Amino acid sequence: MAGSVLAACAVAAGTAAVALLPQARAVDVLSVVQLAGVAGVLAGLVRNRPARPVVWLVLLGAAVLYGAAWWAVVLDAGAAVVALACTGAFLALGRVVVLVGRQREQDAAVDAVDVALLAIAAASSSLTLVAVLPSGSRGAGLTADAWLAAQAAGVVVVAAAAAWAVVTGRLRSTSVRLLLVVAAGLLVWHLATIAAALGGGYAPGSAADASLVVAWSAFVAAAWHPSMRALGRPVAPSGRRFPATLAVLGAGVTLVVLPGLSRWSAAAEPTPVLLAASAATVALLVLRQWLSARSVRRSGGVDPLTGLGTRRSLLQALAGRLADPASPPALLCVVDLEAFADVNATRGHAAGDLALAGVAQRLAEAAPPGSRTYRTSGDGFAVLAPAEGTADQPGADAATGPGDAAPGGTPNGTPAEAGGTPSSTAQGLLAALSLPFEVPGGQVRLRGRVGEVLLPGRPDDDPDDAAAVAMAATAQLGDAELALAEAVRRRVPALRATPHLLAVRHDERALAARLPAALAGGEVVPHYQPIVTLGATCADDRVSGHEALARWQHPGRGTLGADRLVPLAERLGVVRDVDEAVLRLALLECSRWRSTADPELRVSVNASASTLLRPDLSYAVLDALVRAGLPGTALVLEITEGSWLSDRERIAERLGVLREHGVRVAVDDFGTGYASLDYLVSFPVDSLKVDRSLVRRIEEPACARLLGGVVDIARDLGVLALAEGVDTPEQVELARRLGFGAVQGHAVGVAVPRPLSAEPPLAETAS
Repeated sequence: MAGSVLAACAVAAGTAAVALLPQARAVDVLSVVQLAGVAGVLAGLVRNRPARPVVWLVLLGAAVLYGAAWWAVVLDAGAAVVALACTGAFLALGRVVVLVGRQREQDAAVDAVDVALLAIAAASSSLTLVAVLPSGSRGAGLTADAWLAAQAAGVVVVAAAAAWAVVTGRLRSTSVRLLLVVAAGLLVWHLATIAAALGGGYAPGSAADASLVVAWSAFVAAAWHPSMRALGRPVAPSGRRFPATLAVLGAGVTLVVLPGLSRWSAAAEPTPVLLAASAATVALLVLRQWLSARSVRRSGGVDPLTGLGTRRSLLQALAGRLADPASPPALLCVVDLEAFADVNATRGHAAGDLALAGVAQRLAEAAPPGSRTYRTSGDGFAVLAPAEGTADQPGADAATGPGDAAPGGTPNGTPAEAGGTPSSTAQGLLAALSLPFEVPGGQVRLRGRVGEVLLPGRPDDDPDDAAAVAMAATAQLGDAELALAEAVRRRVPALRATPHLLAVRHDERALAARLPAALAGGEVVPHYQPIVTLGATCADDRVSGHEALARWQHPGRGTLGADRLVPLAERLGVVRDVDEAVLRLALLECSRWRSTADPELRVSVNASASTLLRPDLSYAVLDALVRAGLPGTALVLEITEGSWLSDRERIAERLGVLREHGVRVAVDDFGTGYASLDYLVSFPVDSLKVDRSLVRRIEEPACARLLGGVVDIARDLGVLALAEGVDTPEQVELARRLGFGAVQGHAVGVAVPRPLSAEPPLAETAS
């Protein structure tokens, strides 16, 4: 704090010295200020080591050239030196704007036009000012004329650069704010110099030069501030960005300011230079408009069918919101058309295109005022709308119906992460799609689903980091699409993403991203649950085998069960790899049990639909048996009945080959799913495992009669009936009485990891 006070006092003293001392002494003070400024900026660069030092070096070069032009006036070095030095300074300043500001390489042509417009404005303003002012008011000689022209051009260039920094949202950096102080000091210097020329003539060291002390001091302070390291880093464009700052300012000076100055002066008509500059400005503005339109088309910013914005332009709009400090909360709705491919298949693509155009029009009309509509995919749309001023916020898991929610869920029995109540905006979008669409050949009716997320205002992280802002924009769109996917999964028309829902789904994505590496690293292992063959009494019961249940030994989250592992593996398409890993490890473990304990023990392994559809299923299973040194009778392959199996004839052939080698086949989760009875006649089955959802109700008379009928069917078919999910000794005895041949569940043993000894895990009851 004390250092800041001393620096401010030094700046004030230097400014006062230049303003009050005689001109010769003031020139000496300014010489010291300039040399100290160059040294201070270089020291700041060495201290902070910016990410792109070239930006600061070019800025310093512009300052040095400015100083050289000023010294050319002091020494009366000639108009050429002044003109060359000032031109170099202006070009360097323009180069900084291009280095810092360009967002895409395809904008290079537009940047060139903007620079040309600014150059025309600077040149015409300097020439016009020299032409309209009386020669006696600006000193004697060509050097004075060149210096006055440079001051006029400097006003345009510096004002344009400062305005560009303001409207493109770069004021969040302290270093940039200090550079704006530099620009303000230069503007005051230029205007004071012109005012001095209008009076008695400008001379170096006059009071007009006092603002140079402030400019150099702010420049050094900007170079020493830690935020200077980020200058030149890609910056996300602000949502309030004025897209043609340099072009508008340059054209405004040429077409408005200078004609007014010429009219105010003694000149009766605009000078030829001004006429030529005006014509060139108009031509460049037309060229700029054409280049901008071409850039938008090439960048995929407009969908040619519907005229809406594309997914890319939606992401740019989201990034603009994130980069804008004043952006209010908003609502992002993504809309998906169900079974739209059927329209193309039955009515043709021309009718489908007309329907899509109609959908786009209706969504745009149904969206609230101030909304923007986009087409994000073939049959996907998005609406970015102002947030609704209601109490329906995403901070709570809202229920979807009246009444009190049950623990852990909504009144409808759905889990809390199912999402919040959809907004009236989402409901309005769905209502707009409910009416039929007129297409050639008649009408078509479309159904849509909506997923939505409430977007916050200004983010907490650094909004100036273009990479971080782009990732955040993608994440926001991904959150809305997660809500849409959940709406599809739950078969509801609309759903709002809640924090809990997003946390669950993001957790699933993180697990899914790691799963392939977990498979390669051996983190997917089997746990073993005993299967007990029932005798006439409890004393006759014996452990006849174990089921190998897939588990994920996650290094950070502990053991994850099959209920989380298998769905992830299915979505990633690696469930076959999970099955194979469990199969090989389980067979090796079974080989150890048989060699040291009971040679008749078997191991049961689940086979997913993806595994059963493998053309090389028979080879893969038999190869695993050979590697483990086991006969086929040691393995029971369980068909998961919760999955629909196509191509059943080929699956039956592969299972038949395995049965010829002694492998047994069981139908798992019998009684739920797709085709319980059909599996018994389609495949060579040795046993069926009745699902735990039925077995746990075995004490109910109706369910007991149903289970007894299942046992009778199994007995008639000559297959073993096994009761899954027996949790109490009473359920074991009831299963024995109904005629079940085997049981599995906590009552006879829980799943345990691979034992350290060679003995198989015993049937231990759950505590």
